[in-house]
Amino acid sequence: MKKLLNIILFTFLVFSCTEKASEQIAERAIQTQTYTENQLENLQITLDTLKVDVGEELVISSAYYGFGLSEDGKSIFFSESQSSEIHEIDLADLKLLRRIPFEKDGPNRAPDFVESFDVLPGDEFMLANYAIQAIYNDQAEKIQDLKLQAEEYDGIDESLGGLHSSLAVSPDKKKAFSLPAPFGEFTAGLAVLDLESKTGELLKLPALDLTQNFRVTFSQNGGMTTSGDMIRMEKIKEQLVIYSGSTADIYLYDMPSDSLMLLKFDHQLVENQKKGTFKTQAGSQEERVEISGEIRKQINFYEFIWDESRQQYFRFGAKENGLNESGERLPVDVYLFSYDTDFNLLGEKKVEELPNLFFNSFFFDGKIYNYRPVDEDPGFVIMTLKF
Repeated sequence: MKKLLNIILFTFLVFSCTEKASEQIAERAIQTQTYTENQLENLQITLDTLKVDVGEELVISSAYYGFGLSEDGKSIFFSESQSSEIHEIDLADLKLLRRIPFEKDGPNRAPDFVESFDVLPGDEFMLANYAIQAIYNDQAEKIQDLKLQAEEYDGIDESLGGLHSSLAVSPDKKKAFSLPAPFGEFTAGLAVLDLESKTGELLKLPALDLTQNFRVTFSQNGGMTTSGDMIRMEKIKEQLVIYSGSTADIYLYDMPSDSLMLLKFDHQLVENQKKGTFKTQAGSQEERVEISGEIRKQINFYEFIWDESRQQYFRFGAKENGLNESGERLPVDVYLFSYDTDFNLLGEKKVEELPNLFFNSFFFDGKIYNYRPVDEDPGFVIMTLKF
């Protein structure tokens, strides 16, 4: 009996120690470090605006929606939503390389307008909206029909409906990921979908639930308009970064290990999340605009941008300052943050007098590129960093 009690006691101690060790590992994994020396303290920025050479082609530069870099990082693909095309631009020469037109009928039909766009290895593309979700090659041939409806996947509640919102596909095309939400409701979580077995799992994102407090909706005649913050997702190599404008904290999903991790940040220059209480239902469009304007006066965090040349991440944040007495918008306070490969904070700096917000940006040759049409042609504002 005494021997049995010793075995039970030993088992309990091993289990307790293992459990505590796991908790410590998890805590170290989610708590990022903050700099002791600010990498961006002496940051200097120069800006250039350059136009893309499109030759004799007629391009609707304002219709570019969604982008992705080529596998070698030397060119960028844009989805041109109004004509069901993809345009490839050489980044070194800033020249339109090719247009890939997609069919609007038949077995290779592509979405009439694109809600989600993803560039995959081998110059393959995922195009999706509520009606069509598929992968195409660079000859505009459909090579994989995804059929991303909740009822198609075991483990996913049918109430989630279409799974095309903020959609991304793994490089091996075996899994898809989305941020579904029932109509008119908040994001339910991260849907991880196995495209071969037609099974799925919804992973909750509780650290981003506060986003609901910083969005406002006006409803009328069965329709609704929502403004403010939302949960977004970006794919960086084999990882997904899931973030919200409301908080610096993010979720990181690693595709190879199929793991979800919460990363917490402690910025020194700005608040780490929005605060306060705002109405979430407006009585008019004017009230919706007014409330969303007040929300934007607090810090808003944008996506992470990977710099291959420096092997680190950057991220922008912004605070709006409302309108002046004549109704003109006051300059926005813009901030730049830098992080190492493990998302430890390296530096932060308030950036003065930027001509536009650098969201939906990317790095090429160590410089930040932000798309902006120039004289009705495609173009970029290019930011050179020196620190």
